[in-house]
Amino acid sequence: MQKSKSALFLMELIIVILFFALTSAVCMRVFIKAHDVAHETESANYAVLWADNAAECFYEFGGSSRDMIETTLSSAFNLPDYSYSLDFSSDETFEYMTFKFFYTPKSEEVYAYTFKRHKKEVS
Repeated sequence: MQKSKSALFLMELIIVILFFALTSAVCMRVFIKAHDVAHETESANYAVLWADNAAECFYEFGGSSRDMIETTLSSAFNLPDYSYSLDFSSDETFEYMTFKFFYTPKSEEVYAYTFKRHKKEVS
């Protein structure tokens, strides 16, 4: 009788340990996914903030002042894990600036946006 109670208790204990191991594995996956989502959100927030800064500079200085825009942005940019690039182009009527924001460790593009500015002042 004593042997069967011990064996039953041991089986129950093994089942409980397996249940907790499975539950902890699921919880770890949830926490890792939450961390990844938080990082993606942080990257997107930085990207939108710096795209807004780039747009303000572009509309203020115009596409012909590329050096002024790059100097202004680079003097304020202090995010070690991120980088950005600016590409300028124009046609007869508009000037364009494409802003790309990267997460540097993975060389992953987080955000890209093209701004358009009319060449002539509208009165």
